[in-house]
Amino acid sequence: MRSVSEQQQIRVGIVGYGTVGRAAAEILSGHAEEIRSRMGGLSISVSRVCRRTPCTPDLDLNGVPMVRDWQEVVSAQDVDIVVEAIGGTDVAYEVVMSSLEHGKAVVTANKALIARHGEKLFAAARQKNLPIGIEASVAGGVPVIRAISEALAADRIKAVYGILNGTCNYILTQMEQHGIGFDQALKQAQAEGYAEADPTLDIDGFDARDKIAILARLAFGEAVDAARIPVTGIRSITATDFHYAHRLNSTIRLVASAEKTAEGVHITVSPWLEPRDSMLAKVDGANNAIFIAGENVGTQMLYGRGAGGGATGTAVLSDVLNIAQQLAHGQARANVFAGFHNPEPMRTAARLQPLRWFLRLTVQDQPGILARTAEALARQNINIDSVIQEPHMPKDNLSFVITLEPICECTVQRAVEAINKFEFMKEPVLLMPMISSNEEHV
Repeated sequence: MRSVSEQQQIRVGIVGYGTVGRAAAEILSGHAEEIRSRMGGLSISVSRVCRRTPCTPDLDLNGVPMVRDWQEVVSAQDVDIVVEAIGGTDVAYEVVMSSLEHGKAVVTANKALIARHGEKLFAAARQKNLPIGIEASVAGGVPVIRAISEALAADRIKAVYGILNGTCNYILTQMEQHGIGFDQALKQAQAEGYAEADPTLDIDGFDARDKIAILARLAFGEAVDAARIPVTGIRSITATDFHYAHRLNSTIRLVASAEKTAEGVHITVSPWLEPRDSMLAKVDGANNAIFIAGENVGTQMLYGRGAGGGATGTAVLSDVLNIAQQLAHGQARANVFAGFHNPEPMRTAARLQPLRWFLRLTVQDQPGILARTAEALARQNINIDSVIQEPHMPKDNLSFVITLEPICECTVQRAVEAINKFEFMKEPVLLMPMISSNEEHV
């Protein structure tokens, strides 16, 4: 790698010029003078862009060369830092590994790449003593990775939880505020640019799963297999569920959580029924909110925009600026993230804490439904707290809700498995844990 200490200039190559890559380039160009001032005269500019599709008339690269082969960026002499912004995992993995082999520092917002291949990437970076910036991989513009790995490094973290997917939160907020169905809310999210044409990764919880896997690694210092994390998305949430949630003075949010217990780490992604006066319930639109519970600092909350090019592009550039300073002073070094250096797999555990539960059943109405459902619950020694049913609902697709007194998750799951086998069930039970106003997640 060239010495830049005399020239006071760092050059950035961007691979992928979609929402994030373009936003990062535009912010870097538009804020050039402010950045140079804050960086003590260090100039940072984009020197090359890789875009596989041809330029459109609205694309102004300010004279920056555009190439269609990413290898022309990672091997270029006029590139010091490579920003990987193409998404996916296969080609992105090649881009990052090849960048490191060519002596380039890397910045990425790719949470799936880091969740699945972090160990190999950071191992390669250690061999080259080069940094990989990953701040933008979780929660967009919210600096949660830096908070866990740096600001709270001296504390013993007990739990990390919160809303990590802005797309799902936007959809749920639209459903709640406007009384619309899931499909309509999804179309609105796509129209606003918050959801992809194929929204599977977001609405089925896989995006949040990859993010909580990264945060759990950083918080607890052990390896996490993201594919083994239990995930329930929001595809089954209906306008009726919000109606019943409001009857219980609650709302619905998709919550990702990782909690360390004596038995191991309980880590999951699923919808929760949240009290309407809780902090998580007040997180609306495409915003994220992450809670970090420490042994000494208590519970800290980080809140902000978790989606969109501007927020994510800013987070990408925070890593670019940090690495640029290292390069300018000849102090480039590999990151020290214990969760990606420690090969010891995290010991996982079931949630043993008794919780209240929300069960929404959708049935073909017939005599004896409530009695048989109550019997299935009683066989597991589960007490019913309440039964709620709106009058005048269609009998061929009738929905009602049962709330349960506190019981552990494994027990209620056994009861739900039995209920789902009843011939009157039109669809599987929607099961959500409930938090009371005077309770916390951990």
